[in-house]
Amino acid sequence: MAYVFPQRALHPQPHPGTLRPPPAHLPVPPVVSRAPLLPGLRPVESQRIESGAWFAGLSASLRAAILAEARVQHVKRGARLVERGAVATEWVGVASGALGLATSWRDGRAFTMELLGPGDWYGDIALIDHSPVDLDIVAQVHSTVLLVPLASLQQLLNSQPELRHALLQLDCRRLRHMFRRLEELQTLPLSQRVAIKLQRLLKQFGRPPVMGVVPTQARLIELSLTQGDLAALLCASRQRINGVLRQLQALGVLGGSHGRIEVLLPQKLADVASGKLMLDTSGA
Repeated sequence: MAYVFPQRALHPQPHPGTLRPPPAHLPVPPVVSRAPLLPGLRPVESQRIESGAWFAGLSASLRAAILAEARVQHVKRGARLVERGAVATEWVGVASGALGLATSWRDGRAFTMELLGPGDWYGDIALIDHSPVDLDIVAQVHSTVLLVPLASLQQLLNSQPELRHALLQLDCRRLRHMFRRLEELQTLPLSQRVAIKLQRLLKQFGRPPVMGVVPTQARLIELSLTQGDLAALLCASRQRINGVLRQLQALGVLGGSHGRIEVLLPQKLADVASGKLMLDTSGA
């Protein structure tokens, strides 16, 4: 329901019994539309869903229609939300935490294709073409997700032409991102790929650290990541990841705080990511 926020009078009120029209120059109070809070969803989680880059670009009516079909589920760290090869049944949105799109090599090594963060949506392709799920979806940390059933998504696609176009855009964006990652894997040294991945993690999960503890330009990746996690994300060994992280730390680029990565010098990290500053990884 739309709600008009009241505004305090800017001019003295007339005496009782007299009428005076409001001044013509006063602005009309805005009508603010707020989506209802889903049961089990905290206000900050609702805000993260609403402000997601893709979701925020939808019309208010479509956003409301999607949320009306969603249910909230809390997933513990390490839990598998969807298993590779299974029949797809639900479309997934991330309200808080992080989900890994994972698979494994024949020798048992894990490989994480991507991390989904707050505001990201995934799983529509398998629902649309009725193919088995391509990747495991695993909670990287304790996470809150929105789940839209297959029947509800089909109904939305039939009744909301805007959603069909929006999903095409979302999947094109994801495909281009996968192409970039494949190109990086084939053409860039590990040090550069580590720096690029840290930049992406900053964009997804970054926030300013506690003021006064580190320089103001520093950023904290608010996601607990082990060297094994980074190795799975970058298709590299832990030993090589450790070597790159040590060099970045020696340059003053990285720090650590309670198991989380701090980027102390974002510009120098950008120099490594672009190849302007090269690291010696021969011994990594």
